[in-house]
Amino acid sequence: MVNWYDAALEYERPTPALDGRWSALSTDWQRELVALMLAHRDINNGGYLQFLANHGRRVYEYAAQTLRAIGGQPMAGILDRCQSLVDKHFFCAGRTREELAQLLPNQIFSRKGREIKSAGSALPKRVVPQLRDLSYEFMAVADDIDRLAQAHYRTMVAGARRG
Repeated sequence: MVNWYDAALEYERPTPALDGRWSALSTDWQRELVALMLAHRDINNGGYLQFLANHGRRVYEYAAQTLRAIGGQPMAGILDRCQSLVDKHFFCAGRTREELAQLLPNQIFSRKGREIKSAGSALPKRVVPQLRDLSYEFMAVADDIDRLAQAHYRTMVAGARRG
């Protein structure tokens, strides 16, 4: 049996969502699966702002839609609350990855050690801790996401492997 997360990683490799080439994924369920994996991975590794800065608003929309479709309404609600906080202070649609990086509160360096972004978020100081707390809420339900995604996508992934 193939794990949903491993399958999503395979779909993401040839068509990274970061490049916006979602159309190369042959089905909506593959795009949903990749968006869910990206949300799961990035929020659990660095929080909602990392997820949003890395992948943009479109991937948030896919991830939230996917969570609702597989029965993860509480997790979708957390994502929606995070994005709502961001939307009040920063217009995200159509922004580049560099522009979205301004949301991150931390200093960012290039691989060569050059500062790309100084410390501080484009969001008000009071919003960043709220987003951190919501990110921790999301992290607390990671096992639920695994269970729901595996149950929902198991037959689709298996069918794609056979086909």
